[in-house]
Amino acid sequence: MSRADSQPQLGVVGPEPPTSPRRGYRGQLRTAVAASAAPHGYTLALWTATAVASSHQGGPGAADVLALLVGATLAFVALAALAYGGTSIKPDRAVAAGTRIWAAFHLPMAACTGLVSVLLTRCCSGPLLWGLVGTTTTAVYLLGASAQYFCFALRRITKKP
Repeated sequence: MSRADSQPQLGVVGPEPPTSPRRGYRGQLRTAVAASAAPHGYTLALWTATAVASSHQGGPGAADVLALLVGATLAFVALAALAYGGTSIKPDRAVAAGTRIWAAFHLPMAACTGLVSVLLTRCCSGPLLWGLVGTTTTAVYLLGASAQYFCFALRRITKKP
């Protein structure tokens, strides 16, 4: 496979836009992977947590599903307000340049959300359980992913040439 998609093109001024066909298939794949990393990790975390809770408590009813939705939404809004210092969300960039693929390795967060769900099934049930599963899954995933990205950013800054 050619590495031309990662090399500067002759006669092209400035970087290619992420969706430019000149970036080649690998360039397009990089764009898709970078854009999907966080949603993929959150999907794994939420699915793991709800599957664990379901295996211990049975399938959720309508009220349980709504409680999960409310819990996940409230945790996301609270952490977004904390991260941005208010209600206006203006992201810097989707993914920092040079972020390593290991920074998108979400297995630790998915495992933690599953563990938290096991603990929650031991102490509560019904809509309270599902609301807490949504809340804790969202919080654990976002806080864990942020710590992971921060560690990789520090490593990149402190890495000796």
